[in-house]
Amino acid sequence: METQTITTLASKSSTTTEATTNSKTSIVNFNIDQQCPIQYVTVYNDRAEVTRLIKHNFNNQGTYDLIFEGFSPSVDLTSLHVSGGTGKACTILEVSYQTRYETTTEEADLTPLDQLQNELDNVQANIDKHQRELTRLGKQRTWLDGRASKLMNQEEQLNINDLDLMQQFLDFYHKSLLKLDNETIHEENEIKKLTQQKDGLKTKIYEHGAEAQANRRQTKREVTISVYIGSNDIDVALEISYLISNCSWSASYDVRVTSAEATRQKTQLTYYGIIVSQ
Repeated sequence: METQTITTLASKSSTTTEATTNSKTSIVNFNIDQQCPIQYVTVYNDRAEVTRLIKHNFNNQGTYDLIFEGFSPSVDLTSLHVSGGTGKACTILEVSYQTRYETTTEEADLTPLDQLQNELDNVQANIDKHQRELTRLGKQRTWLDGRASKLMNQEEQLNINDLDLMQQFLDFYHKSLLKLDNETIHEENEIKKLTQQKDGLKTKIYEHGAEAQANRRQTKREVTISVYIGSNDIDVALEISYLISNCSWSASYDVRVTSAEATRQKTQLTYYGIIVSQ
């Protein structure tokens, strides 16, 4: 998946690359049951494969995080597969999944333990956000280093115009590396501070006895699909497939005789597949 992303970016000019670097990631939320209709279901002896369709119109070019929630606890998120898009107009950059927790009580009724757990969830969400940004910065650095290596290793004899173009790229390369270094240091410092805060909250939660409150928390399972949209005002369709457990099927037969007379009896055999989802 990373190879596909780097190849797409490499085909663009340095101006486009810099614009992509400076663009902000937009977030679009989906409920998997309400907004992603089921297209196919394949049932096996001990599980089923579900394929859903998501359609969305993107007004602007740029990077988007598509966040899907509402997955059943029986879904194996590690089996999730995403396909589709419209060629170069939509590039799937990354697919990740995470679990977060929400309290089922009103805010006014929250105990100190619930409040600490909510703080911990918020801190973890911020850590995940900064880690994703750190990963993107690493991919941008890899692309820049690759272009610089290719330029330095070329064996053709250079003329004056080539030297001017090389100097322009080196200036761009220097400025981009400085910017990436500053942003990387910032993200790493933020992650370090948030991790210290997370450890402190975990200690407090342990002291309050988190196990006694476990039944009051609701598990939320989310999948984030990061995509790059290469043009404005475009409709994109993606297929999301995953495996779900606690689902099986068994065979059943129905035999019927249509006449009571022995010489005119007709036998009808009907074959059923009984699908069970627990």
